[in-house]
Parts: sequence; C-alpha cells; structure tokens
Amino acid sequence: MVNDSKKSFIGRSTHCTSFGVCEQISFRNCKPPDALNKALKHHLIEHPEDSNLCRNYIKLLKSLSNIKKIESKYYLTLFKILLYVEYNEFEKDIAKHNLKNQTVKQASDTLVITVPTLNEDNLCITVGDTAKLCSLSQKRTYYSIVKDIVKENVYVSLFNESKINELSNCMVDVYFIPSNWTIKCCHYVLFIMSKYNLVSLVYPKIDRNLYVYSKSVSEWINESVAVNPEQQVAVISILNNSAYPAPYILFGPPGTGKTTALVESICQIRKHDKSKHILVCASSNTAADEIAKRLLLVFPSKDIFRMYAASKTENNIDKRINPSSNFVNNMALYLPKDIFILKKIVITTLTSCVRLVKLNLKSDHFSYVFIDEASQSTELESLIPLTLIASQNERNEGTLHAQIIIAGDPHQLGPMIKCKRITHLLGTSFLERLMECEPYKKSDGYNSRYITKLIRNYRSKEAILRIPNELFYDNELLCYSDSNINNITSDWSILSNSTFPIIFLAVEGNEIRVPSNSVYNEKEVTVITKCTKKLMRAKLGTRKINQNDIGIITPFKEQTVKIQKSINMHKLNNISVGTVEKFQGQEREIILLSTVRSKSFEHDGKEHIGFLSNPKRFNVALTRAKNLLIIVGNPSVLCKDRYWNALWEYCKENNACSTDENI
Repeated sequence: MVNDSKKSFIGRSTHCTSFGVCEQISFRNCKPPDALNKALKHHLIEHPEDSNLCRNYIKLLKSLSNIKKIESKYYLTLFKILLYVEYNEFEKDIAKHNLKNQTVKQASDTLVITVPTLNEDNLCITVGDTAKLCSLSQKRTYYSIVKDIVKENVYVSLFNESKINELSNCMVDVYFIPSNWTIKCCHYVLFIMSKYNLVSLVYPKIDRNLYVYSKSVSEWINESVAVNPEQQVAVISILNNSAYPAPYILFGPPGTGKTTALVESICQIRKHDKSKHILVCASSNTAADEIAKRLLLVFPSKDIFRMYAASKTENNIDKRINPSSNFVNNMALYLPKDIFILKKIVITTLTSCVRLVKLNLKSDHFSYVFIDEASQSTELESLIPLTLIASQNERNEGTLHAQIIIAGDPHQLGPMIKCKRITHLLGTSFLERLMECEPYKKSDGYNSRYITKLIRNYRSKEAILRIPNELFYDNELLCYSDSNINNITSDWSILSNSTFPIIFLAVEGNEIRVPSNSVYNEKEVTVITKCTKKLMRAKLGTRKINQNDIGIITPFKEQTVKIQKSINMHKLNNISVGTVEKFQGQEREIILLSTVRSKSFEHDGKEHIGFLSNPKRFNVALTRAKNLLIIVGNPSVLCKDRYWNALWEYCKENNACSTDENI
C-alpha cells in the first residue's frame, strides 16, 4: 500500500483550494469500484511510471472489507477512497428511481415528479438532490433541485425558474443525482489535514508531564451539576483545557445529563473569560437547537448566533431561537465577518460550519469547539470544525488553536453508511476510534484529564437499565429516577410481577418480506395495538396516560407503516411510531418494542438474527423507556443472539414473561 496521497492518481483527481471552499472539489472520478478499476488500468497504460501505485490501488479496492482499522500512515489515502466508494453507493441507489417517459406537472413554482418506486422503506432521494430532466420533444436538458418529498411525489425547483412553463405537462426522462455536499466537506477536511500535517493530532498520546488545574468553579449555573461529581470533573477539565491539544471526550450513556454538562461547561467558560469565542456543532439540527434553547435561558440572544443552512425554513424554527438565528424575512443570511466576530457563541450543524471558512477567520478565533452527537457522525464529519482552527508552525507541525470537546456514546448507533463492506471503517465515529487510543482507554478507571464517563442516569427505572448497564456500561450506571411505575403495572392482569417495569410478551408470528426488502409481522401488529389500547385506559401515577407518553419502536420500516395504520384506526394518531434510528436521543414514559423477527439466518456456519444482531440497535431500543418497557417478540428466535437471550433470561428470573393470549 502507498501512503503518499499527494502523488496518488485518486489524490490528484480531487482538488480543493481555500478560496471557494468545497465548491472547488471535483467528483469526475466518483465511479463504482469496478469502473474505478478500469480507470486505474487505463491510467496505468498511459502512465507506466505509476504502475506500482495503480496496482496497489486496485488491490486495495478489492480488499477494503478485510482492512480492520485505519492506521495513521494510510489515513489520508484510505479515507479518500472510502469517500469515493460511499458516494458511488449513493449514485447506484438513487439511479434505481430514474424514470423514462415521465409526465411532469406544475404545482405553483415547482414541478411534481411521480416516482412509483419511492416509498418510506427505500427513501434514497432526499431534499437537496438534483433531478436532471431530459425533454424528449425539445431535445433539451433541464436541471432542478429536490425541494420536498410527499409519499411518491417529488417536488423539484428548476435552476432556471423562468423555464418552468416549458416543462409543465411535458414528457421527460428523469435522472436523479445525489447531493455531494457532505462528501465535499469531508474531502475538504482531508485537504486541510494534508496541508497542515494534522494526522498525528487525531492519533493523540498521553502527555506525561504533570498538569496543574489552575481554574476552579465556585458556583454552578445548573443546580443539578452541584450534586453530580462526574459532571463537575468534566466541566473543570474542559475549563482548564486539560486534554489540549488532544480532544476531550464526554462519554454520556443514556439519560446521564450529557447536554447538561455541555451547557454548564459553556456557561463556565463565559463566566471565567468573556472574551473567548465558542463554536458548538452537532450532527443534527435537533441537537443544536436543544443546546441553543438551554443557553438562551442563561445568555442574551445577542451573544448567541444559531446559524442554519439555507435549506432550512423559518417557520420550522422554535420561536425562542429565532431572534438569535440567521433568518431575516424567511431567508437564511450569512453574516459578514465584522458582525460575525461579535458573536461569542456560534451554534450550527457540522456540515453548515464549513461555510465559516469563507470568512477567513483567524485560526485562533475560537478557543473551544464542542461537538455533540459525535458518535452519530463519521470521523471526517466530526473533523469539519478542525478546518477553522488549524495552522502550521515554523517546524511544519500541525497545530490546533482550540480545545475540542466531543460528546456522545460509542455504544449507541453510529453514522449510517450506504456501502456495507466499508461500514466497519467509515461507520466508526471519531469518538469510538479515539476511545481505542491510549489517553482514553480504561484501565483502573478513565483518565479524567482526557475523558469523563457520566454514570448517573436520571431517565429510567433501575430494572429497565439493568441489562444495558451490564452489557455495555460495566455496571457503573447509577439510577436516580423517581418515576412511579407501580401505579401503572398494578392494574395490569397480564403481569405476574406487578412491581417489575418490563413485560416480555412471547409471540409466535410470521415475518413477511415486501418488495422493498423490509419486513413486517401481522401478529405483532395486533398485539402492539391491543397493548396500546389497554395503556390508554391506565394511569401514570395519578394522571391518565396520554398518547404523548407512549412510543412504539420497531427495527423495520414496513412494521412502522403497519402499526401506524392499525393504531390510527383506533384514533391513536398522536403516538410516535418509528425505527430505532428515529428514537435515538428521545425518551418516552412507556416504550413498546416490536421485534418482528420470526426466523434466523446462517452465515459462515453461524446462526444469527440478521438486522437485530446489532448490539448498538439493541442498546438504543432498550434505553428509551422511563417507566415501562413492553417487548413483543419470538424468544425461540431472538435468544439465538446473546444480547436478546440475556434480556429474556432476566425477564424470566423476574417472572415478567407472558404470552399474547393473556392480553
């Protein structure tokens, strides 16, 4: 393998300059691996001097699934190839929805394309993608951007809006092209890492020198932090830049107050030095908004700048955040540099923060960079803020001018990767990989100079958390929930143990696979519906249970469709039904979990339960409930997996197993 990406064929095919940021990145060679092989072989014929290089790349493409981890010496080259392969997968998936002889209709200032192959189980087309419309009669090509998707209807806006009448009711061939914005941002990260020689900084080592904590906290902003030792340690370590130049990790298992600790840290930084500038990034707008709302309870809106992407609409923004946002007359505007530098706390998503590069800020403008939900982002996505704080010293060594704080939980679901054969590489978050590096590894305990694990859970009853605690968190989680489960369970005749907040209903249904490859289980749909109706007649403490108290989780999208349709027939339209991915980061008083699986599979001589074998998916599903968890599934199938078997045995020990006949 070759480790000099600057000389590589693939390295030359993607260029980027600081002017214009990632708009300058070319994707001319983003081809499927087999096509890329051909391109490399063709290059080999024309440039025999690169023969060994090309042969190594071809060999590498064929062996990506065998590479266990990304070593520092191959970091730039390997990540670049992974980005190509992943984008190719997006191209192949979206191409399945291309249409021939399609009539487009006009709807106000947009065109509507009906895509019969599009459904909730195969939503490859997303807002921001491009639709190329080839008019058959006019022999012309029009480009448009996807603005909205409603069931099978895709609403697009032409790049040249004045041409809309030319296409109304016109017959066209439609070719969809996936948005490459995130991929471009990641390529730009690699460019900056190469330019400033930063790779060694993302493989940190322990600084053996004695470190002195010079700053202390005399008064806590949030009273709950005053009685939480782990949160206090994290805040003081962050305040003192104890890990610098390495990132500081805030390891936040479910319900342990990760966001509270982040907000307290930001407040204490501002309290100690009002001249500091802070950048807060998250993988989702939801997480960024949550931090913004909490900070606005402490600071005036003029100090906080919540920067949204241009694709966001003002009517979807919380009214409490709006005065601090970049929206003016329903348009997202980007502040000029002279105004932007006055904002002390900037909050945005990871992919939006790359736009700040155009402001040409000093590399030491931000003193702290917080990255929330870091376990849900790819490594390069988490490193996008690095492009704002990096430079090189006189010895050509890479330097970062801010303390980076990354928060998340490596035991919950990571980033979604299209190409399954590279999931183990591109799907490993920066936070998860860092925790394998020396400063963050656990020996007798964690090194609080580099990492703090929060252990006080304020969400769930101890019994609900017991199995995740044993399997994922070394039995270190302490439960501080004051919820009152007995008032729910005592009225349930199906419960043999009225004091235990988990029910495992053994159901022997049949899973049915649909053309989209998703599956559903009709018997489990019936059981979930019956349980939900019973819950609506029960009480939570002294009050009646309402629909917002309940969440229904299932790993399969087709099952969510069936369940939603079933409960809607009983006018239970306000109960959230979704996949495990949708519920990550959420919580409900009561969670019903439909597992669907009724058969096992075999691979390399080992029996498994497919999609449900993912331990992170198991962990997220079990840790959403606060008061009551109801599992519906076939134990004879599920117990072939050690995690599900541990849960079943735990429920049996506590006399918490029943069947659908008792509902």
